Amino acid sequence: MKQIYSARVKKALKLLKDAPYKATVVISSNPHALRSRDTHYPYRPNSDLYYFTGSYAERITLVLRPHAKDPVVLLTYPEDKIKAVWDGAQPSIRPLAKMLKAEVITSSDHLKSLLALVHGSEVVYLQSIAGTASAALKADLSSRSSLANRGMPQSLIELERFTARLRAIKDREEITRIKEAAALTGDAMLNLFPLLRPGTPELEIAAFLDYFYRTNGAEPAFSTIAAAGRSAATLHYHNLSRRLADGEFVLIDTGCELNMYASDVTRTIPIGESLAPQMGDLYEIVLRAQLTAIKKIKPGVLMSDVHETAARELAAGLKYLGILKGPLPQLMKKQAYRPYFPHGIGHSLGIDVHDVSLGANDRVEKLEAGMVVTIEPGLYFSKPVGPLPPCGVRIEDDVLVTAKGAEVLTAGVFPKGLQHLIEIGQRAAA
Repeated sequence: MKQIYSARVKKALKLLKDAPYKATVVISSNPHALRSRDTHYPYRPNSDLYYFTGSYAERITLVLRPHAKDPVVLLTYPEDKIKAVWDGAQPSIRPLAKMLKAEVITSSDHLKSLLALVHGSEVVYLQSIAGTASAALKADLSSRSSLANRGMPQSLIELERFTARLRAIKDREEITRIKEAAALTGDAMLNLFPLLRPGTPELEIAAFLDYFYRTNGAEPAFSTIAAAGRSAATLHYHNLSRRLADGEFVLIDTGCELNMYASDVTRTIPIGESLAPQMGDLYEIVLRAQLTAIKKIKPGVLMSDVHETAARELAAGLKYLGILKGPLPQLMKKQAYRPYFPHGIGHSLGIDVHDVSLGANDRVEKLEAGMVVTIEPGLYFSKPVGPLPPCGVRIEDDVLVTAKGAEVLTAGVFPKGLQHLIEIGQRAAA
């Protein structure tokens, strides 16, 4: 496992060395996020720093500069004995330095040390995360006069423009970790079924899933969405104020972060035994759109074409329900489905739930083997439309782009067939 991180550092150094300019990468650990006044959220390592180090260490900075005598540097602070009394001693970074063959610099003034380390570079990749040493360096270099900037990098580039080239394509270890997170998410959902009955509060569903993750060594990868009935028409619904009702759907969008890698799964589940036929039709339309979109996936395909494939199925389904009228080509040209399918087809997945990608604004543009993306079509109705009450249906899976097509990493995790979901619910209620 340790070899993975040293191999990633070597690959990054080669990319930097092959560039037509002297480039340096500066990656700092995250600051503690403030919750209120003097209390903080639980600490989470910086994703880019973790990718190269596998370390949960705080208050360190990794510097990669292939043109220097010491190409890998770990910058750390002197031991704070008072802080150690309150929070515990920080583990030594010497083992990490040995693994990465890094020089360790201990300094109480990281900005001064970093200015010395990037001196002579023409380009430097830096973070913009407030409170990091990397962002402080960026601010300092940006504010200097041309005279004061002699010998310093003249081009300051956002770090993720460099790291995305590496992180967008997952290696075998990363794929294994995503599968493990997906499997735990599936276990959580299956154990949830006894709660999926009329009268259960949305809040209880979300609380159960969060509890299940934490008692199995993981964390919620994002705030769980448990949206019953009309709640599901709100894409990022977090009020959790309604109760499940017979004959309605509950949309559950959830995922866990296990060993720093995330899953992201959405299932829409019927409650009780009174689901109207048109609601079943709506579910099948979304499922067909998802399966058709997944079949489209292979290297070289544009994500926009995957979206278009799903949108065509959704538009055809809306026409079948009588909600849209007219020839399908004309409906597609006008994007008549947009009021009911307002979001994209998916996103990159990895260390972050919305992981880095190679496209503009971190969007997936062209698929490549080794990418992991979510495929999540949906239809949403905030008020009664045709035969449908206010509701929402979304179905989401995590998909690996392979050399020949696609592998659904969440395929064996949790069922999608409507009849199968109904049968599991009936068994759980018995």
